Amino acid sequence: MSSGAQRWVRRVLQVAGLAAAGWYLVHTAQAHRAELAAVTLAWRPAALLAASLLTVLTWFLLVHTWSHSLRWWGDTLPYPAAVRIWFITNLSRFVPGAVWQFAHVTAEALSARISPLAATGAILFQQLVLLGTGIALTVSLAPVLPTAVSGSTNPVMALGLASLGVAAAIIFLPIAAPTLERWTTRLLRREIRWPAPSHRELSRYVGTLVLPWIAYGVAFWLFGRGLLGEAAPALLPAAAAFIGSYVAGIIAVFAPGGLGVREAALVLLLTPVTGPAPALFLAIASRLWLVALEILTALGVLGWHRRGASSTE
Repeated sequence: MSSGAQRWVRRVLQVAGLAAAGWYLVHTAQAHRAELAAVTLAWRPAALLAASLLTVLTWFLLVHTWSHSLRWWGDTLPYPAAVRIWFITNLSRFVPGAVWQFAHVTAEALSARISPLAATGAILFQQLVLLGTGIALTVSLAPVLPTAVSGSTNPVMALGLASLGVAAAIIFLPIAAPTLERWTTRLLRREIRWPAPSHRELSRYVGTLVLPWIAYGVAFWLFGRGLLGEAAPALLPAAAAFIGSYVAGIIAVFAPGGLGVREAALVLLLTPVTGPAPALFLAIASRLWLVALEILTALGVLGWHRRGASSTE
């Protein structure tokens, strides 16, 4: 493919990703106007700002982890280029059909002169580890939800279960590598070799990917406090419900970006804590907030990249 054709494909995929995310944002807001308007808000801008900043910083941590892991596939990518590729291609998951995000990653990787297989493999590997650590935290925090109203929980037990889950991911991931290679080869219709990092590197990698879940849980709690005030769920129930619903969205590969599945799971988990109306409101509002935040961050990254490119010409 010529360089001109590559640029054209990248532009089309960028526009398609932004358009799909924007359409979902508007469509969801219109479809649930009644639910969104029925809840009394207690605006707390500081909490909303803190939730947004924490979420964006978590995304940048994920970009760093992804770009750093590329060396396991024999490739390297400067962090600014990794930021651009990550945020722009991530929006393509809202386009129906899982192939589009991978196609966009391929186009951007070729433009950055790195292997598309390395870029895609590193993303899939990271998603797999995130799924494993997310499941471990979901299981460890599950006892929080039934007792959330009374507030009784055992944080020591939750920490112990989470630690066991993370340790299991570190131990069994290398064992499962051959099976994972076969699955991803069938999915992408091309051969992908999983990396073989040292035990220390893998432990550090898996441990790092626990942090985003904790940050997401705290950010969702802050978001709820920013909108509902004292009526919002407490920290542990909010984190448990959000992490569990996010994991459900990852598992539901048939739903672009986990659309619908994550919201349904969040309502199911939060209803015993907040009641049905606030749970539905938080599920819808949090999705709108995250999509809007992702679009704004992607546009900011695009603008920053273009200014940097024009200043070097």
